[in-house]
Amino acid sequence: MQLSLNSARMGAGKLNLEQFVDLAARHGFSGVDTGVGAVRQLVEMRGDASAAMDYLLEKSVALATFGFDPEWRKDDEAFAKGMADLPAQAELMASLGCTRCLTWMPSSADVPKDEWMARTAKRFAEGGKILGDHGIRFGLEWVAPHHFRANGATPMGKFDTVHDLPGTLELIALAGQPNIGLLVDSYHIYASGAGEAEVAALTDAQIVHVHINDAPKGVGREGAKDGERVLPGDGEIDLTGFLRGLRTAGYTGYIAAEILAPENIAPSAEESADKIRTSLRNLGL
Repeated sequence: MQLSLNSARMGAGKLNLEQFVDLAARHGFSGVDTGVGAVRQLVEMRGDASAAMDYLLEKSVALATFGFDPEWRKDDEAFAKGMADLPAQAELMASLGCTRCLTWMPSSADVPKDEWMARTAKRFAEGGKILGDHGIRFGLEWVAPHHFRANGATPMGKFDTVHDLPGTLELIALAGQPNIGLLVDSYHIYASGAGEAEVAALTDAQIVHVHINDAPKGVGREGAKDGERVLPGDGEIDLTGFLRGLRTAGYTGYIAAEILAPENIAPSAEESADKIRTSLRNLGL
C-alpha cells in the first residue's frame, strides 16, 4: 500500500496544490488526494500539463485521487450540467497520471430506496463510462454512521439508501461498469458492523481507494458520529485487523488518513502532516 495525504482537518486551506505536494513530499507521502480545480490551478501556475507532471515527478508525489464533480445527488439539470465538463476533467487528470476518482453516497434520501438505486446506478454508469474511457477507476464510498440514516438523529432523508458494503456492491452491480469499485473507509466499515473478514473477502480489483481513521474510545458502533473521528490508533477500531484484511485482499493502491473532526489535527498543516505520518507509521504503514 502507498500513502496519500488527505487535507481533511489539516489546516491546509491556504495552501495551493503545489504547496500541498511539497508538504506531502517532506513528510514521506507518495501521493495526495486532490480535486480538479486545484489541479487546473497547478497546470496554470506551471504553464502546461507537461510542466506540472515534471514537477510531480521531481517531488516523487503522485495525484492519487480526485473527486467526482458532477452533482449526481440533485436533479437531472444539475447532473447534466456537471457531466458536460467531465470528459475534459477526465482527460486532464489522466494526462497527469491520476487514475482514481471518488464520490460519497448519502445513507438516506427523500425518495424510496428502489427509486434512488435505479437513478443513482444510471448516473454512476454514465460517469463511470466516461472515466473508464480515460483509464480512470471510480470509487464509491458508503456512509455508515447511524445518525445519518432515516431513523437517525440527523437523517439525510426520510428513506434509507445504502449504508454498508453489501448495499454498495449491489449498486455497483446495477451500474454495470467494470471500472466502478469501492472507497473503503475504516470508519464506515466499523459503523456498519463489518470488520477484517469482510475486508479480506474483497479483491484489489474491487478497491479503488482506502481511508483510514479511528472512532473515539467508548462510543461504540452505533455512537460513532461522522464528524468526530480521531487519528488512526487513538481510538477503538481494530485497525490492525482492518489493515490485515486489506493485505489479504491484495490491495496495492493508496491509503489516506481522513480525519473529519470538530477541530484541526494540529495548529499548523506542517504539524498535522507530521502527526498523521507518525500515526500511520505506528500502524506499520
